[in-house]
Amino acid sequence: MKPSLSIRSYTRTMCMHAHDYYQLVLPLNGHIDISLNTFSGCVGVGEGICIAPGAIHGFTADEQAKFIVADLQSVPDNIAGGNLFEEGSLPAEGSLSVKGSLSANASDPAKGAPIFQISTPMQAFLAYVEVQLTHHITDDENDAMLSLFSALLAQQQRGVATDKRIIPVLSCIHQDVAYPHTITSLAKIACVGATQFKKRFIAATGMGLREYLINVRMEKARALLSNTDMPVIAVAVNVGYDDVSAFTRRFKHHVGMPPTHFKRR
Repeated sequence: MKPSLSIRSYTRTMCMHAHDYYQLVLPLNGHIDISLNTFSGCVGVGEGICIAPGAIHGFTADEQAKFIVADLQSVPDNIAGGNLFEEGSLPAEGSLSVKGSLSANASDPAKGAPIFQISTPMQAFLAYVEVQLTHHITDDENDAMLSLFSALLAQQQRGVATDKRIIPVLSCIHQDVAYPHTITSLAKIACVGATQFKKRFIAATGMGLREYLINVRMEKARALLSNTDMPVIAVAVNVGYDDVSAFTRRFKHHVGMPPTHFKRR
């Protein structure tokens, strides 16, 4: 098996299998319900899961959700440390129903969980990978992308830390970064009041909603400018700016250079 990164989507129909290599699933938007013998739960934006070789796992996801999937022969110790699986072992009985949804008695994800947190640099890199993989890339470009992914992976922290009320919020944001998301609308998704939402969001992401949206939008814009032939005005619209001048000012302030600097020659 040659190490690879790919973009994948799944279905609401529960599937179950195993493979003889490590597989990492990192949500771009949406979430995946997944069950192993030591973990049953939801993995969303801001998290990743490491599935060990030989570990039988069941999974289901909304068809609209997208994921970066890494198939690797080895992973750093900080990521592999959460895999307490016995080869060929089945997920706990009843952890996934026949319809593919998780049961109410899913195991505590904090105990032996193969989950790791996604840092801001890694999240920005995933946006870059998403754009790259929608176009033809050379073997050298693919190798460079895998090398940088591995370096970033070694910096990630294992463990469940993201507030479960914030995970669907992050999924909503990343599913449509151009949408004018507000504290009010996102607080409803989190099922908390506005004040509680602001506290939880900062605790989960390390920044307020406005700053988070700017970061996500500008990193996506940088990836589009660097790796596609999309005009600056189209990139601006793609990340939620109707005024290209306002986009240019914001981009230069965030990145330090104007959008034209990143246009492919």
